[in-house]
Amino acid sequence: MVAAKLGKKIKLARVELDLTQTELARKIGAKQKSISRYEAGKSVPKVGTLIKLSKALRKPVAYFIAELS
Repeated sequence: MVAAKLGKKIKLARVELDLTQTELARKIGAKQKSISRYEAGKSVPKVGTLIKLSKALRKPVAYFIAELS
C-alpha cells in the first residue's frame, strides 16, 4: 500500500516535468528499471534515493512521504 502510493506520487511528479523514466534515472544516477519498479509500487527507494528523486523532480521530500500510512 505504501509503495503503491509513493509510486503514484513519483510518476505524477515525473509526468508534470515531462520526463521519461530513462531521463529521470539518468538525473539521479539510477537505472530505468529502478524507476519503473518504484512507480509500479514493486519496490521503495532508499532514503538517499528519495532525496535525489525529490531534487530531480523539484518537490520537497515531504511531498512523497505525506499521507503514506
